Amino acid sequence: MSKLVALRSELNENDLKLLIRWMSNEHIYRFLNEHQQITSQLKQIYDARLPVFTPLFNRNGRFFMICTGGGQAIGFLRMQYAPNNAAELVVAIGEENMWGKGYGRASLMEALKIAFLELRREKMISHIYSENTRSRQMFLNCGFVPTKAGEKLGEYELTLDDYLHPKELDQRMIV
Repeated sequence: MSKLVALRSELNENDLKLLIRWMSNEHIYRFLNEHQQITSQLKQIYDARLPVFTPLFNRNGRFFMICTGGGQAIGFLRMQYAPNNAAELVVAIGEENMWGKGYGRASLMEALKIAFLELRREKMISHIYSENTRSRQMFLNCGFVPTKAGEKLGEYELTLDDYLHPKELDQRMIV
């Protein structure tokens, strides 16, 4: 794990409260592809008082709380399995006072290690809103390349080969 962040896979009641707060904040959810009922669904899960929340969040992939080196939860990372041994990544720093401090990039790099080296995924993708310049730049700086450009949403990808051989990726981007 990075000294800056830890990805915690177990979710507790306090994490659910944070997710509800973050997903109620327009600054957070406006760049996410979550449907509008996500906050009410999270509240229903919380109200159900289940003994364990983790399995609900890991049904079609992996879900992590992004924590500082001191253990404070500041965001979440979702890795949803996709066809052809790929996975789609979503990184969200929910604590606005932590934006621009490198936590998103550090958590993305940790997720790539898990996806490629532990889960043996062949490709990682992310769909990022065109307006979300900070997120687009973060993914590009971590080696992702644009594969589809839409008016509102672009697709970025990083293959296992490009992850393992970043110098070759740099040369491909120059050409």
